[in-house]
Amino acid sequence: VVPSLAIIAAATFDILTALAFMAIFRIPFSLATVSALLMLVGYSVDTDIMLTTRLLKRAGTLSESASASLKTGLTMTGTSLIAVMIMTLFSVIWAIDIVFNIASVLLFGLLGDLISTWFMNAPLLLWYVERKGRKHVK
Repeated sequence: VVPSLAIIAAATFDILTALAFMAIFRIPFSLATVSALLMLVGYSVDTDIMLTTRLLKRAGTLSESASASLKTGLTMTGTSLIAVMIMTLFSVIWAIDIVFNIASVLLFGLLGDLISTWFMNAPLLLWYVERKGRKHVK
């Protein structure tokens, strides 16, 4: 139950972060931004499931699993952030408002995902795994 709730909490945090930045920067709530928010939910769930799976079922020590998860997760998020920044840059250069709105929402949400996954979800899962134990994989 704890890992599932942590994943839901992280996705909720990501959406709220993106919505907060949309309000601050006056990005309109439209079909384009709704699609970006849905992409963000998928991305958030993906990174959190990757973290949860590696911590619960990976061979080796808990710290090794956490370190490997962090490396993979930061690589995924870093690559996505670079792609979204390039998308934002091109949308500004060619004045494509819809793409700019999508890219901005994704940029803010991915930054929120870094915080929710690695500063909220990871410590919660580490606590849970230490308390409950984990399945050993050969």
